Amino acid sequence: MLYVKTEAGRSEVQGRTRPLTPSQRQVLILCDGDRHLEDLVEMMPAGTFTPALEHLVGAGLLVLRDSMPKARPVEVELTESDRYRAMVELATSMATDLGFTARIRAQLQIERAQSVQDLAGVVDLLCKHLQSTPLMALRLNKLKQLATA
Repeated sequence: MLYVKTEAGRSEVQGRTRPLTPSQRQVLILCDGDRHLEDLVEMMPAGTFTPALEHLVGAGLLVLRDSMPKARPVEVELTESDRYRAMVELATSMATDLGFTARIRAQLQIERAQSVQDLAGVVDLLCKHLQSTPLMALRLNKLKQLATA
C-alpha cells in the first residue's frame, strides 16, 4: 500500500499553511509514493504514525494509491570479508551525519578496524548518535544486521 500526497498535500509541504503537529507533518513528508506502508510503520511508533496518517487522509492531504506488491529482498549469503566491506562502506557513509567530534572518532575507529568484531564499537557509536532520526534508524538496523549476521 502506498500513500501519496494530493495537490493540497504538496501545497501544504511547500506553504506550511495548516496547523499540523510535528508528527503529522513528518508523515506527510514521508508519504512520497515510493515508501510502502510497512516501511513507514517501521519509521515511527504506531501510536504516533496511525493517528497522523488518518488525520492527513481525512484532511485530503494524502490518498491511498494501489501499488504492485512490494518485492521482498533476496537474502544473499555474505562472506566475512564481504560483510566487513559492506559494514565499512555503510558506517563511513553514516558517519558523515555525525557532529565533528563524533565523526572523527567514528572515522578513526573505522580506519583501525581489522574485522567485523572491531567495527562493533563504531556500530555502538553510530547508534548512540543517530537513532533519533527515522531514516537513520533504518540504516542503523541494516548495519546492525550486518554486524550480527
